[in-house]
Amino acid sequence: MKLKLLVPILLLMSCKNNSVTQKSSTKDDLTERAIKEEVKFEAKQFVGNDGSVLNYNIFNPGGNDKLPLFIFLHGAGERGDDNKSQLMHIAPILTNEDNQEQYPAILVFPQCPSEDYWANVNTDGGVWTVSSKGEVTPAMGRVIELIRKLRLDNRVDLSRVYLGGLSMGGFGTLDLLSRHADWFAGSVAICGGGDLEKSARYHEVPLWIYHGAKDSVVPVKLSRDLVQKIKAEGGNIKYTEYPEGQHNVWNNAFENPETLKWLFAQSK
Repeated sequence: MKLKLLVPILLLMSCKNNSVTQKSSTKDDLTERAIKEEVKFEAKQFVGNDGSVLNYNIFNPGGNDKLPLFIFLHGAGERGDDNKSQLMHIAPILTNEDNQEQYPAILVFPQCPSEDYWANVNTDGGVWTVSSKGEVTPAMGRVIELIRKLRLDNRVDLSRVYLGGLSMGGFGTLDLLSRHADWFAGSVAICGGGDLEKSARYHEVPLWIYHGAKDSVVPVKLSRDLVQKIKAEGGNIKYTEYPEGQHNVWNNAFENPETLKWLFAQSK
């Protein structure tokens, strides 16, 4: 399937202040928060086997204990090469004092290049299709290589490796799970979609999907159809749909105290 980058649509997800039932922040507010949190992260570059470079930020708490590893995939609006924009959403929540006290973890935020995408998604004719049957996108290929490297770190608790993502990163999360579900103990996918033909792979890891019922960017039907199929097959799936939520429901998801409580309780 030909990859289509959906830039005109998905760029809206990071800069549009939708009317939703959640705390509302301007882009300037979010950027300021991200800059403050940046000091807690270390900007790095990973060089893939083919010589291509993937920017990422890592937050590594002190101490000698083994820690969970949480990889988070950002949305289309945070793509680029500044190695900072990907920290705009969710990073401030995960690194706040209360959450780090309750859920200390190594946090990794890769950044997708501007011209690439985390998953193979097509919207020809207004019909959304997601394919995880062929090759991964170049950006996802580098993420997979990076995770393989991170899994060799003796500080990582391999029984507690988690994955999450929003919008473009929600699609990427479900794509990665369909290929390497055995790596992860739990996952959260927000306002994305997955390959229905790969639904059996999602049985292998506890998964919580979030979507806004009034999402005007990514159709809520993508989440509903996948959840329905997984449930029919007896898979381990949680689904939260916000009746008045539009596209930017990611703060709702991660400011819900049950989300991190549930995620960090998962173990292989």
